[in-house]
Amino acid sequence: MAPASGGRLEAPGRRRREALLIGACLAVAASAPACAAAQVSEAPRYITSGEAVAWEGRSYDARISYGADTLQFAELRLPAGPGPFPVAVVVHGGCWLSIADNDYMDPVAAALTAAGWATWNLEFRKLDEPGGAWPGIFRDVAAGTDHLRNVARTHPLDLAHVVTVGHSSGGHLALWLASRDRIPAGAELHDAAPLPIHGVVSLAGIADLAHYHGMSVEACGDTPSQLLGGTPPPESLRTAQASPAALLPTGVPQILLTGADDYAVPPAHGDAYAALAAAKGQEAVHHVIPHASHFEIVAPWTEPWKEAWGLILPFLERVHRVASPATIPRQGRAG
Repeated sequence: MAPASGGRLEAPGRRRREALLIGACLAVAASAPACAAAQVSEAPRYITSGEAVAWEGRSYDARISYGADTLQFAELRLPAGPGPFPVAVVVHGGCWLSIADNDYMDPVAAALTAAGWATWNLEFRKLDEPGGAWPGIFRDVAAGTDHLRNVARTHPLDLAHVVTVGHSSGGHLALWLASRDRIPAGAELHDAAPLPIHGVVSLAGIADLAHYHGMSVEACGDTPSQLLGGTPPPESLRTAQASPAALLPTGVPQILLTGADDYAVPPAHGDAYAALAAAKGQEAVHHVIPHASHFEIVAPWTEPWKEAWGLILPFLERVHRVASPATIPRQGRAG
């Protein structure tokens, strides 16, 4: 998720070409057939970050703390029925900053719960909040995810089928959560027994910190460097334990979805990650969703979401059925 206020991209020179077309029509006759037929199309109106962070939170079954800080909690939603239910850990974005909280991912969590998945919508301390700077944000999402072992003692959860679902910078964290067992002993982010993750859904996710930093995308500014304690990802030794791309292959199936007009995490980023994953033998499929920018793919009332959901749901069904995630062989960019 990005702090930029707008989410619309236009083809280079489009406005200038439209102005020239209008001027040419006015210079002749407004009734000229060519001008009458020429329709200047408006750019699509995309959801802005300001609109997304204003979405109201939805009801949940339980809010459960996983730590002492007021931001160390998650909201649990359970499907109807006795269970046990597979679990989706939902991770919000916001450039790893406090510009957003987990409320804006409630619509995604509700859709997953309606599809039969218990959802665990994480909140955590961000980079600009006390305790959130390196390695705090990583420690929080790891502890929040591992806390599901405790939650499963009193709620009908199937921890043999756990996926992570993240958006934007939350997509980075969702991919990272599935990579934790690749972090070597002695590293700051190493945990001896992380909760196993069986699939990842990355929605406009930042998958490669060094590549994303190199794209010079304005949306998140220099927060990838802040995430690592101040050193740019290409130069930081911490990238090796914090960037999903550096931890490949994981053997955990991944599906990545990006809006074709995404200004915050451009499709080229997902393409590059999928190519790297394929070269390392990692299952990772990248889908580009047309007529979408950064937030449509987390807004279930939009047409792009419907297309994205048509890809997400079969992926989740396969993960739920397959005992070993490594048996799902597809790689690269779809379509």
